[in-house]
Order: sequence, then structure tokens, then C-alpha cells
Amino acid sequence: MKYDFDTIIDRVETRSTKWLKFDDPDILPMWVADMDFQCPPEVIDAIKNRADQGIYGYTERPIELTSLLQQRLAERSGWEIDPEWVTWMPGVVVGLNVACRTTLSPGDIAMVPSPIYRPFVYATDNMNRGMLKTDLINVQGRLELDYESIDELINEDVKMFFFCNPHNPGGTMFKKEEIKKLVDICEKNKTIICADEIHSDLLFETNRKHVHLAQTNEYAANNSITLLSPTKTFNMQGLPCGAAIIPNPELRQEFRRNMRGIAAHIGVFAYTAAEAAYRHGEPWYQALMEYLIENRNLVRNEIGKIEGLSLYGPEATYLAWIDCSDSGLDDPSDFFINAGVGVHRGDYFGDNKFVRLNFGCPRSRLEEALSRIKKAFSQRN
Repeated sequence: MKYDFDTIIDRVETRSTKWLKFDDPDILPMWVADMDFQCPPEVIDAIKNRADQGIYGYTERPIELTSLLQQRLAERSGWEIDPEWVTWMPGVVVGLNVACRTTLSPGDIAMVPSPIYRPFVYATDNMNRGMLKTDLINVQGRLELDYESIDELINEDVKMFFFCNPHNPGGTMFKKEEIKKLVDICEKNKTIICADEIHSDLLFETNRKHVHLAQTNEYAANNSITLLSPTKTFNMQGLPCGAAIIPNPELRQEFRRNMRGIAAHIGVFAYTAAEAAYRHGEPWYQALMEYLIENRNLVRNEIGKIEGLSLYGPEATYLAWIDCSDSGLDDPSDFFINAGVGVHRGDYFGDNKFVRLNFGCPRSRLEEALSRIKKAFSQRN
């Protein structure tokens, strides 16, 4: 079956957060991690069929949803999980907050690498807990963990380390040896690791598999909370449904206790969509990745031609973390937006010398955005 990723779909009338961001309708919104593609047709059909029943009350998890996730993880990354480890929740951001609530007592601290997706920072603040920042190292455009800094800064008050892999916004797909070095430092300090792995399906390095942090050794398995979701993979962010995978029974019980009365019920259509995506969405997903690879290559090639800009990868995700530090621009985000390309501001993630651009869109729209960027830079001065 051939899937259509080229058709331009008007999203303004659906009250799309992405498309209502900018007051100027001529600005192309390419900021939030939300693709401009329809999700798999099997998901659309499943939602239509469920909607036809007409009663949308409290809904229990589909019987086979956990086993579908279990099968996907085993096939894609070789991670064999026990269904008992899985706790379903309404989205990964909920999981970040519940993880804080579970692991951090008053006075405890979470260590967070920067730049990072802002809800990591919000999670500690929401719980009135401390945060200790460690800066990622820019190694020829690839964001990497600064192990020396982590080892130096970590202390007995740091009870949790937030880890994002693949990294948002940088697009780094961390290798097993990189993850293991982090785990070793956390083991010395008896620190629990919360790993947001929501982008783990969206890999461009086809010769590599995603390595789940909990796979690396026994300490990682017994002292980690892994957060996953089908929503980024299948473009269903408006149908929030995620899973926390926690092998340690005591940690898992405490996580579930902290969800009570805080996390909302997962909605009927979110469950319906998740099951249909995992059960039927693989052909669409494979076609999507082929399309995104071409988009990624186009962005990298064109950005590389513009003096003052650079882009490494990304190795994963559909997000380009564009380095503007050699551009001479005081506010790169404003420059891009004034050029008609609505990027995500770098300071949202912790570095205002970068911008994040979402290339999960029809190629004609991406080509128009890149044309606007090139034109704006050519007309400087």
C-alpha cells in the first residue's frame, strides 16, 4: 500500500496548537513535535468504528495492548519485558512528573542535562524539588553527555537523573557504551534514572538498534523508570497514551501509588488508537521513516550551504537542532520567524544560539521553508 505524505492538509480549522502559534498566517509553523501527516489509516478506521458506538464512558485498557508493546520491544531492540512491569498513563509528560513525585522527597534533587525538552525542568519545579543542571558537550555538532561534570556534580542529594534518548532537541541516539558510563556513575551514587525514550522508534541510523537504558545491566533494570508511547511514532499526540516500564516491584508500586488521583483516565480513543497503531501501523511506519530520512537529508544539505549555520544529524527524531552560534545573530529564533519559518526557540531548551526545526511535514512545505531561510540569510546587511 502506498501512503501519502505529500498532501498539504489544512489544520487551522481543527484548532491545531501547532498552527495557531503565530499570529501571522504566512508563517510556516515548524516548532512543536507534531507532524503534518495523517496517522495510519487503520488507526483512523478504528477510531471511526469506536465512535459509531456512541458511548464514551470510562474505558479499560485493551486486553492485548501490553502484549503488543512487549512484542514490539522484543522485535525492535531485543528488550524482553515482563507485562507486570508496564503501567499505562495519559502521556509521557505525566510520567516525568510522577517519577519526580515517586523518587524525590523534600530536599532531594534531580540532575538534568541541558539543553533539554522543557517539561523535564517543569517536572521538578511542579513538585517543589531541586534541579541540578549538567551541560551536554557539543562534539562536532553531536550532543554528548559530560561524564566528568556529572561525576563531579552528583552527590547524595541527587536521587534521580533525567535521561532523554534519543535526545530532544539534539537528536543524539546514544550508544550502549555511552549509556553504560552514565549508569555506572549513577550506581556509585545510588541514583535512580528516569529515561524518556519516546522517540526510540524514530531512528535514522539503520545499522543500529535503540538501546533501552534498562537493558544495560542489573542496576539499570532495578533502578530505572522507562517512559514510552506510540504517540510520536504514529503522530497521535492529541490522543495521549504512554507506558512506564519499571522492573523493580517496589519502585513500580510507589509509582502507581503516586499516580492515584493525579493522572487522569486514558481516554477511549487514545486506547483505541494505541492498539490499532501497534497492531496494524508497521507498514505506515516504515514508509514514514523512508520519507523522514529524505527530509532529514534535505534539511542537512541545505542548512550546510548557509554560512553561519550548521547541523549534525539528527541521528533520530524529526527535529533539527540548528547551530546558529557562528551566524552573528543576537536572536536567531526571531530571525527565522521573521523570515516566515516558525521554529521553536532555542532558549526554551536552554540554548538561545540554536533553533529547533520540525521537518515532519510534506516535502513541498519543507522546501518552501528552506527557501525562505536561504533567502533571508542572503539578504542580510
